Amino acid sequence: MTVPAAPITPAPVRPSPPVDVAALKALLDGPEAGIRDVVRRLLAEERFGYRYDLRSAEYREQVLVWLRILAGQGLGALAIAPAYGGAGNGRAVLAAFETLAYHDLSLTIKFGVQFGLFQGSVQLLGTEWHHRTFLPDISRGALLGGFAMSELGSGSNVRDLETTATYDPDHEEFVIDTPHPKAHKEWIGNVAAHGTMVTVFEQLITNGVRHGVHAFLVPIRDDQGRPMPGVTLGDSGIKEGLNGIDNGQIWFDQVRIPRRHLLNRFAD
Repeated sequence: MTVPAAPITPAPVRPSPPVDVAALKALLDGPEAGIRDVVRRLLAEERFGYRYDLRSAEYREQVLVWLRILAGQGLGALAIAPAYGGAGNGRAVLAAFETLAYHDLSLTIKFGVQFGLFQGSVQLLGTEWHHRTFLPDISRGALLGGFAMSELGSGSNVRDLETTATYDPDHEEFVIDTPHPKAHKEWIGNVAAHGTMVTVFEQLITNGVRHGVHAFLVPIRDDQGRPMPGVTLGDSGIKEGLNGIDNGQIWFDQVRIPRRHLLNRFAD
């Protein structure tokens, strides 16, 4: 015998509790409410108007335009010291990063690569010469870069990365090399289209002895946007939901950089 289903009774409609919108906003924004409001006002401007008809290449260029607008408003310099044109406020740059996600995730990631990973590596792993030489241009979006850690064969297993930096004492240079095809840098943001320099994590070799992973600043494009000698660049392609990001690949073939491009906060 089939038992008839009980009728579905809709839940009673209850009045919404009163909400103090200003108090809720203050709670959610926290101490960084000021910078969050700055970002929201910028994103409400017509120049941040969203377009849904862009192909990936066009979308990447739009994201770059947006990034440079944000940098022009000082958002790229929030975390660096006042001596280099910044505000010295790490919490503010994180709050700005979070707030950008309400507009466009490709912009959020590019902002994080440029001003979090690339700029942060120079700031936290470099010393005074690196700060003075590179941070002002990075924070203004004039020097675009990336964080070249992951490799195809090693993923993010940093200890076992295979890219090498061999010191040449006669010329006071490091020679950067990709020892085999699967050791190339992969999924690196800002590389496929726009980056001109990257922080590269690689095995330091001096006098035939490996000294573990160190970080180096390596130019990858010249002023005309062409790959530097010995540098081969590739495009990792589109990423679902992040089609405005130019993730790319890098191969190095005996690329020479000055000794002081070693980010030497912890080792010389």
